[in-house]
Amino acid sequence: MIGFNWQSFYIFYTDFPSQQLAKPDLRNIVGNKNKAMREFNVEGPCYPDLHYMVRREALIQRGIEKVKKGKYFTIFAPRQAGKTTYFLELLREIERTEGSSFLPVWITIEGLHNSGADFMKFFKIKLLDRTKNAEVKKIIENCKLVEMRDFVLLMREIYKQTQKRMALVIDEFDALPDDRISETMHLFRSMYHERDVHSLHSLMLVGVRNLSGVVLDHASPFNVADELEVPYFTKAEVEDLISQYEQESEQKFQKKVVAKIYDNTLGQPGLVNALCRELVEKYCTDRNKPVDMASFRKLLDYFLTERIDRNISNIVSKAREHKDFMIKVLFGDSPMPFSVYDEQMKFLNSHGVIAKDEEGNVDVPIPLYKNVLIAAFRPKSNGEAVYYTDPNERFEDFYTTDGLNIDQIVRHYIAYIQRRGFRAFDTKNLKESACHYSFDTYINFFVEQLGGKTFMEVPTRRGRLDTIIVYKDKAYVIEIKRWIDAFSYQKGKRQLAEYAKSEGLADGYYVVFSSRHKESDTLFEQEEIDGTKIHTYVVRTNFERPSKLPAKRRSKNKKQKS
Repeated sequence: MIGFNWQSFYIFYTDFPSQQLAKPDLRNIVGNKNKAMREFNVEGPCYPDLHYMVRREALIQRGIEKVKKGKYFTIFAPRQAGKTTYFLELLREIERTEGSSFLPVWITIEGLHNSGADFMKFFKIKLLDRTKNAEVKKIIENCKLVEMRDFVLLMREIYKQTQKRMALVIDEFDALPDDRISETMHLFRSMYHERDVHSLHSLMLVGVRNLSGVVLDHASPFNVADELEVPYFTKAEVEDLISQYEQESEQKFQKKVVAKIYDNTLGQPGLVNALCRELVEKYCTDRNKPVDMASFRKLLDYFLTERIDRNISNIVSKAREHKDFMIKVLFGDSPMPFSVYDEQMKFLNSHGVIAKDEEGNVDVPIPLYKNVLIAAFRPKSNGEAVYYTDPNERFEDFYTTDGLNIDQIVRHYIAYIQRRGFRAFDTKNLKESACHYSFDTYINFFVEQLGGKTFMEVPTRRGRLDTIIVYKDKAYVIEIKRWIDAFSYQKGKRQLAEYAKSEGLADGYYVVFSSRHKESDTLFEQEEIDGTKIHTYVVRTNFERPSKLPAKRRSKNKKQKS
């Protein structure tokens, strides 16, 4: 007998409507002022009559094939990635197409550690409440459900009398402690090998992490190939989701806004819906006007500085559990090869914080997450603001007739670095990224004083950190990098030119920190790449520290300071 305590379970069992979940006929919605509009959903599973949603036909068919073949498999994805929506659609489709042969059931283990209810008793009551099949209902009514082995006997009896096959989903399965998972997996292993004599034909374990590690550790029946990952939305699916709103509301999203929503979320369903919902319900409420980039910029700033989003808060919370590691990921100059066998990487990857990039290294793949984490982990001040300007500073030079003079602003920063030397980079908490942090804090302070606003863009390529400056209706892009080698230096220019062109900008500003350049080297270049003017500035960082200066020079500097 397996010593698994079913009393700590919480169960949800539901009926699944037999009608097909087809895409709604928007002709019945558009122009009908009396019919309530659907909405972008950020709370729980999506339903097509209430929410804009992407129906993932190919993924549903893959799930159906696994169920029909009697597979026991895992469904995994980070939180708010659409897992519940997916398996509910899957079970409804099974009910619609295979209802005469299958009994779809959904159980969730959410709240496991706080539940003291008599699970088996509660389970029996719910089954009786929700079962419409009179024959199956009578079997449940007459069964004894006290221990786990009684569940096995019930599955045998249902199959013996009805020949019905059950498709069982256990949601939040990985919320169980690992030793409890081990016990449960052994039980299901024995049931898997005896599927011909009981009703549990197919089993789906749903969670935020891939259970392959547990599978291998505990010799379960789950072949590691039998897993189904629920991926984020593709760009086309994000466009489809937004087009449903556009057709229904007759309010358009600017194409650039749609592209930016995807770029900042990489299609993470919870984030996509959250951004869209805030845009149409808070920032662009006049449906006679399009959802524009100015509103999107305000929304992005709101998400980064004010909004407490459950999805983002969960990411920050998981990252804080491995703060030192995350600081290296976010601010370190040296790439870290990704390995799922590293416990920190495995944990953070399973919760959607980090992933393996194109070069096989650790990265935070979703730019919006990365922006939030950078803001969460960097120091709030480096104490240098008092040295940015002097009392006789004239600010007219930093404006042009219709915007900001970015060239003068960057040169002003370089002059500040030459005055302050190593002190500008003496950041205690972020030694590896002191250069990025120095420029970031300077540019934020300086541009805000001039009446502009800065935003960070975090492209997926590691080592890039783009600062977007917005002043009135004009935008500027500055890319920040550390000098690695000449190849990377030239590659960075091409990347910046490509990005500036995609944003419709005529100029791009490239700031490279180098400890290898001498004062006699070329420290400024201006060239045209693919129709974009690239302004390049090399900021020298090979300053001598006081401890390395000769005693006479240290004494002289001290006297000058006093």
